[in-house]
Amino acid sequence: MNAIRFPDMINLNKTSIVYDKEATEQNLRLLLLSYKNTMLGDPYFGSNLQRLLYENNNLILQSLVVDDIYSAITTYMPQIKVNRNNISISSDGNNVSVKIVAQNMLDYSFGEYNINLLNVEEM
Repeated sequence: MNAIRFPDMINLNKTSIVYDKEATEQNLRLLLLSYKNTMLGDPYFGSNLQRLLYENNNLILQSLVVDDIYSAITTYMPQIKVNRNNISISSDGNNVSVKIVAQNMLDYSFGEYNINLLNVEEM
């Protein structure tokens, strides 16, 4: 699988391309950090994670976040297969990260993807 590197798409007058696991991880990050109703032509693309991240942390909220991630991946990323119980969320201080263990449907290998959803220090 290939993808255009985001946000460094153009580097020295040529397009930067990422491959395989890095491309899948970049696509996951873009999918999970995109707001729903913001993509012209497909209002359901993205997730509601940005709205949920600032709510009080409890088991119900964690279940809602996992459901949102799972439904976004199964709808918009057919190149990977993920089970709901292979999505885990952790938070410490200013960081909220998601760990996803998924099977790549192109070569049937398993990979672990770590995506940082919120980091106040980087903002």
